[in-house]
Amino acid sequence: MSALAVRLADITEGLPRAFWSLWAGMLVNRAGSFVVPLLFVYLTQQRGLDLPTAGLIASLFGAGSLAGTLLGGALSDRLGRRATMLLSLVASSAFMIGLGLAREIWQIASATVFLGFFADMFRPASQALIADVVPPEHRVKAFSLQYWAVNLGYAFAAVLGGFMAKRSFLALFLGDALTTLVLAAIIWRSVPESRPAEAHRDNRGSVLTPFFDGKYLPFLLCNLALTLVFFQHLSAMPEDMRQKGLTTEHYGITVATNCLLIVLCQPLVTRWVKGVPRGVLLASAATLTGLGFGAMALASTLPAYMATVAVWTFGEIIFAPVNASIVADLSPKHLRGRYQGAFSLTFSFGAMGAPSISMRLLPKTGLPVFWLICLVLCFAVAACQFVWGKNLPPPAPKENP
Repeated sequence: MSALAVRLADITEGLPRAFWSLWAGMLVNRAGSFVVPLLFVYLTQQRGLDLPTAGLIASLFGAGSLAGTLLGGALSDRLGRRATMLLSLVASSAFMIGLGLAREIWQIASATVFLGFFADMFRPASQALIADVVPPEHRVKAFSLQYWAVNLGYAFAAVLGGFMAKRSFLALFLGDALTTLVLAAIIWRSVPESRPAEAHRDNRGSVLTPFFDGKYLPFLLCNLALTLVFFQHLSAMPEDMRQKGLTTEHYGITVATNCLLIVLCQPLVTRWVKGVPRGVLLASAATLTGLGFGAMALASTLPAYMATVAVWTFGEIIFAPVNASIVADLSPKHLRGRYQGAFSLTFSFGAMGAPSISMRLLPKTGLPVFWLICLVLCFAVAACQFVWGKNLPPPAPKENP
């Protein structure tokens, strides 16, 4: 057997057809994810909104996703993963088109909050499904492959979206909605329901249960702090680049650097860090994130920004699949959707809080000091994760069928 065949067998081992169907659909969908990465640019340059107003409306996407992630987690436990994902995709495609057609501020704000609400119902349901169908010993690999597909799609979308934005923003919204419906069609035809029997029989717990779990709450708080820095690549970073004379095409190329590095390096990094304690990995990821965003204080050219993005991208490569596997291992079977929803909620708070915080701090601190604040916050998160990780249990053993 050739080395390539052995490698392919290692990649596919333990991953069922339902996972690969979802993986393929997400790849197509993310290849058309034009709107969210360019939402702040759209609001300021196409709709002509000032920075505070654009930051507020961009925050509404995160506000909608707060409720959407909680409801998505609860619905995936109550109604099922498949039904929740389909509701999310069909509704979000409709509001995506609505946002592209909106002209009045109240219309833009309403469409943005509903788009965030329905779009982020998908995340906890999809991750709960992966935790259901993939054995524990293969979950890090499964979440790594999922994240790899997402970023391969985003790399394509970032480059194409940056060029399309100068010609037709409406085409971005229509293309995004179309690929969202393609994912819905794939799930409808090829992804069966996976909700465990325990979720049918056990009604204990609520959407608040994960937040009262003493082992889980520190993990959530650290991830929230990190996302407040991470999502600055959608708000403070494009504003920083604009002030230094760079264009939307430059921004698109910079974001694509992040996605391409993940595509090229994540499989290698995932193998290199195998066996390293997960607390050490999380602390290392937070440190790299802080160094990358902190270095933006010194960047002024496209290559320099691409270099800073490369640094925090390696942090992202480490923490994304490790985080997802931790959530799957720490959550009870009948509450997987809720625990995934609580985890996704930290990203929603980050998406909502990052633009609002940056647009209010930047006029007071200036960009160099702002990036220094991001650096210090990430270092503090790294210290907390290292301490918390010492008590983190090893990956869950293989479950009995």
